[in-house]
Amino acid sequence: MSMTYALGRAGRGRVAQFGRSARPYSSMKFSAMAAQLEAEPEVGKIGGPAAWTGADLVESKWWGYELPKSALAELDDALKYATSSGIEFEGDVPLNVSQAKFPLKVMGDIVAEMSDELENGGGAAMLANIPVERYSLTELSVLYLGICSYIGHIVQQSSAGLRSKSRGYGMPLGHVKAEMKGKTPLDGKQSNNYFRLHTDRCDMISLLSVRTASQGGHGRIASAVAIHDEMVDRAPDLVPLLYQPIERIWEGGSGVIGLPIWAFEEASGKFTTQISPSYIENAQYVNGVAPLSADQIEAIDLIEEIGLEIGHDYLQTPGQLTFMNNHLVYHGRTAWKYAEMDDTDNARDNVDNGRLLLRAWLSPYNSRPLPNTPAFNEMWGDVRPGVPRGGLEPAIKAGIKSKPPELIEAYRSGKADYYGLYKRKFAGEDVSF
Repeated sequence: MSMTYALGRAGRGRVAQFGRSARPYSSMKFSAMAAQLEAEPEVGKIGGPAAWTGADLVESKWWGYELPKSALAELDDALKYATSSGIEFEGDVPLNVSQAKFPLKVMGDIVAEMSDELENGGGAAMLANIPVERYSLTELSVLYLGICSYIGHIVQQSSAGLRSKSRGYGMPLGHVKAEMKGKTPLDGKQSNNYFRLHTDRCDMISLLSVRTASQGGHGRIASAVAIHDEMVDRAPDLVPLLYQPIERIWEGGSGVIGLPIWAFEEASGKFTTQISPSYIENAQYVNGVAPLSADQIEAIDLIEEIGLEIGHDYLQTPGQLTFMNNHLVYHGRTAWKYAEMDDTDNARDNVDNGRLLLRAWLSPYNSRPLPNTPAFNEMWGDVRPGVPRGGLEPAIKAGIKSKPPELIEAYRSGKADYYGLYKRKFAGEDVSF
């Protein structure tokens, strides 16, 4: 596969090669883009409580918050009430968990305070001591979504690639673990591979650790605002490029959509970000998509580079429950190892193919407004604050399509790995488990 990354300042002016004939911009298109960039005002730092480093995060009240015994007892009572109130399931996924079916008072007050931190503070929180060992996986799923219902609307999860209900596609709950072929983890999102820093297509992602891997599988988190501000210092000429639309694949409409990686909502001044490097890279195989310039690739790579410098790596141990605001925070993970001994279905043990997290996508009740542009409206479905948005519903509305045939052919021919698992320089580790 011919692909150019991190070309550096000496490489500017060239166009990256992505396994097809990379077309230079037409002079008219390039001139229009240049004029738009020249008209762009100089971008300054954002600052504020969302501009944290990893060292700041671990000192935060909300990163590793210990729930009091009264809140834990309340979870038991709420679970008993929920199981007697008619929870509907598809397989082992609860479909209709709500505040009415999962009543909380002490815990509800804690979550309300945490919600303010997630939207108006640092954008990241971890509850440290959910007693996962007490519950079956089905019980834990109800309890988890019950807590999430106090944060916001639970939305259907989506993916521009593997459309697997086991990982939550079209469902309110996903299982993050390796899908196996015999004893071998498959490639892709349901793999044990390294993931670069990214956002999901929802306002907030939540992850509850049920089991850890026998080796590796650390989470990664970094402040998008701090990365932005560091880039203003380090490479101010690259910053405006990330405020311009960059095409990436998605499962709705034409299969490709152009959004800026960074943006502000004009009336509120609220910042938002949306990046998944593999989605951007794979759009390069789709006919009609403008080739990424060397400068754009450098800017995208620099997000990861800075994020690994200033962010935080952590092992999310069983019972730790994280929430991350996708408008403020990037997340990723290290590779992890599957051990053959990890092979049973008992949810209380550190088994069943090792690492397992439960995942929910949320639209918080106190979420920010988003830019009122056609692309934001198409991908999010609604840009108003506090409403259900993101996830699968906007793609259904736009019309879910098969992946473009030229992209499917690129996968088959080995030119592309959809999930961006290119063992790039950022891995910095053995990713060949």
